[in-house]
Amino acid sequence: MHKRERGQSLVEFALSFGLLMIIMLGVLDLGRAFHAAMVMTNAAREGAYYGAMHPADTDGIVAHVIQEAQDSGILLGGAGVTVSSSGVSGTPLVVTVEYQFPMLSFATLGTFAITLQRSAQMVIY
Repeated sequence: MHKRERGQSLVEFALSFGLLMIIMLGVLDLGRAFHAAMVMTNAAREGAYYGAMHPADTDGIVAHVIQEAQDSGILLGGAGVTVSSSGVSGTPLVVTVEYQFPMLSFATLGTFAITLQRSAQMVIY
């Protein structure tokens, strides 16, 4: 009877270890996604701040957003940054940042990414 029970612990460990790894990858992805969202928020704020002082310089706004995100480890493309403004003093300028976040937990199933979007708004001086 003791011989048959020896392998039982190994099978239980193997089953629970796989489930534990899936849960840990999910937690890791959640932390990475939160970090990416915070970086994107800061980048959008930086672009909106620059745009509030230089509303006609759309290329400069996009450059500030990309540089801020890049300094924190997120690589954004210029196509992921949208600037919406009338250019008139006293009106709002909105900077929207979009990023395709690659998830690790679904990498074994194929490439899977979720779209994160953040925006910031400031009044033009």
